[in-house]
Amino acid sequence: MPKDLPPTIENRWDILYRDFPDVYDAFAAVPKDPDTFAVLRQHFDFQGKRILDVGSGTGSSTLTVARWAEAVIGLEIEDAMRALALRQTVAAGILNASFVPGSALDIPFKDNYFDLVLAVTLPIFRPEEIRRFAAESLRVTKQGGFVVNVGIAPFWYGGDLAAVILGEERVTEVDTEGVFHRVLADELHFDFFDYEAQQEYGSLDAILSTYGFIFGRKAMDYLTEHRQTAIRWTFRVHYCRKA
Repeated sequence: MPKDLPPTIENRWDILYRDFPDVYDAFAAVPKDPDTFAVLRQHFDFQGKRILDVGSGTGSSTLTVARWAEAVIGLEIEDAMRALALRQTVAAGILNASFVPGSALDIPFKDNYFDLVLAVTLPIFRPEEIRRFAAESLRVTKQGGFVVNVGIAPFWYGGDLAAVILGEERVTEVDTEGVFHRVLADELHFDFFDYEAQQEYGSLDAILSTYGFIFGRKAMDYLTEHRQTAIRWTFRVHYCRKA
């Protein structure tokens, strides 16, 4: 593990976003099999669309979508994350992607502006926030367009190490991911589907300095003891077509 990093931030995502955007970017860049967008493109058309990427972070999802979209805008509230995304966009010479400051709860665009609104692992957890995100996303989506939210499936926080991170007895109690489902599917009648994926980090050092750094000492100890370099996930995609 790099010596200039603290041992772990113990699931403090606010600290990660603010102080360690490079670690977040490295974590997000670890390939998944199947790839998130390979799955999404089986269900949604990105080609030639105007797309908003809500909670775009360091721009990984935004720059991927730019391969197909006419234009994609990343909306990100954290300055450090947005700054890294902008640097990477310029370095890659991508001209149809841009980033603006803003919140998922107050999207700074006019009504019916985008063909598709996308959010990938959006870090909001209270029901009232999720309702607001859904309302704002639908507001800025054109008639016939889609709002698509990609998140972790219920009880899969941290992937297949959920029981290690949270403790066996707390896995079904600490269900932050289930809040999205209860609001979007049960209350607002979004459709949804699940898919499984695996992230291979390639080395113990790589998984400890990203995944372990984020998810904590228990995860680090488990990974080290078992020499584990891959994490299995179940993702849940909620989506709604605007009538």
